[in-house]
Amino acid sequence: MVEAVADTTGLDTARDLLAVELAGRFAVHPPWLEPPPGHDAIEIDAGHAFGSGSHPSTRLALELLGARAPTPRTVFDIGCGTGVLAIAAARLGARVTAVDTDPAAVAATRANAIRNGVGDRIDVALASAGHLAEAADLVTVNVTIDIHETVAPSLADAHRSLIVAGVLGRDQLRRAAAAYGATIADPLADDGWMAAVLTRP
Repeated sequence: MVEAVADTTGLDTARDLLAVELAGRFAVHPPWLEPPPGHDAIEIDAGHAFGSGSHPSTRLALELLGARAPTPRTVFDIGCGTGVLAIAAARLGARVTAVDTDPAAVAATRANAIRNGVGDRIDVALASAGHLAEAADLVTVNVTIDIHETVAPSLADAHRSLIVAGVLGRDQLRRAAAAYGATIADPLADDGWMAAVLTRP
């Protein structure tokens, strides 16, 4: 029997280009590179899921997450990818629920959570934002603006604090804030990408 598989040549080649990424208190690194001392290291094997920690939007979201005080007790990570933000939140002491609609992302997040010693603090589900019926202290959403506008109505009003990333420029950041019915605080920018804390009244 012949089984068709996806062409993953480009993804495998891209692994050779990965580096250690610094974002505030965190250092995200692939398994074959050592992070510098003085940072909270997050080891990520992206496999064939999106999210090595190298994208500006991930670094910005990590910086905002690491600066949260007090640390949120519960976090929802929507579009978890390889689990970078979920693992960071768990490292800070939060209980995390991570969801993604890509089976490869769910598998990668589970494996990376175990790799980083926080598998018992992260629940991962193959699901959309609508799966999250209860409230959390903080929601992280690092996705493009069209997905922000799609998932925003699914989030209950009880989610009063969000970290949003993956948006290009202030116009898209304002669109995301309007979709969530929130105000913008602590905006950060890197190479045209933006992230911010959004708060609801």
